[in-house]
Amino acid sequence: MSERPASLPGMDPDLAIDFPRPLKGPSTQHQLLTLLVDYWFKTEEWLPSRLIAALAAGLGITASASATALSRLASRGVLEQSSAGRTSRYRISPGARNRLRHGLEQVSVFGEQSRQWDGNWTVIAFSIPETSRDVREMFRSRLRWRGFAPLFGALWVSPRDHSEELEETCKGYGVDDYVIFRTAESSLRGKRLVDAWSPQEFREQYRPFTEKFMPWAERFDAGTVSAAEAFRIRTELMDAWRAFPWSDPDLPAELLPEAWPRTEARELLVRLYDGLADAATAYVEEIVAREAPELAGTAQALSVTSGL
Repeated sequence: MSERPASLPGMDPDLAIDFPRPLKGPSTQHQLLTLLVDYWFKTEEWLPSRLIAALAAGLGITASASATALSRLASRGVLEQSSAGRTSRYRISPGARNRLRHGLEQVSVFGEQSRQWDGNWTVIAFSIPETSRDVREMFRSRLRWRGFAPLFGALWVSPRDHSEELEETCKGYGVDDYVIFRTAESSLRGKRLVDAWSPQEFREQYRPFTEKFMPWAERFDAGTVSAAEAFRIRTELMDAWRAFPWSDPDLPAELLPEAWPRTEARELLVRLYDGLADAATAYVEEIVAREAPELAGTAQALSVTSGL
């Protein structure tokens, strides 16, 4: 079982929360976290474990697997746990909620092609001592999540303007030996910054996503998706989409070949995630009415087009 890492000196404690990293393929912890964020991110209600287990069953997750995943998410600091009599209750922890808020903003704009590139790059050079290896790994992981890649060992680049956010990230991790600057593509000499990535490595990852969910989009258009199916597919859809920013830096369209598959995948995400929201919420409310009627009306579905 993964344990929550201790907060390191000078580091924001929220950044030490040990979120399970999205993987290729479903994971019980990932799916339960997606479920809780999808419908209860905007509230701070305590959810009884029996309710979460009943909803998890709709995703094909057994009661024992659900209980184990909830326990592990609590040990990571992602969830808070409380007891009411013999009932265990869970909710997203305040620190995790703060982290997730930024993550949701990232996910909501990821792959959105209307953002035009201004031709400038954000560059960060930093130094973290070998004695702070844990900080260094977490810091690099954060950079990668925000679309940066190492051009050289400790010189990372991104075509997006992350300057202010990046400075806050350095402060949050206690990194004080760094320099951040913006530079124009036209002023560079030598190695191209886009060479920090190999786009073909993340091009093919969208094919399984599109192949899996396109038939559901066709069924949605035909009106043949049940409420239970809407709930399951919507959760699986977002759980899969959340993994892409770890492996795809969301390069601007100007730096990519034409007909880039991420565009079709995002259109599919918006079409299904937002389109299935009403039916999926109705299913959630049905389970709530049966398992925890005191929570009736608390589920609120997020939306990609509303910024999640």
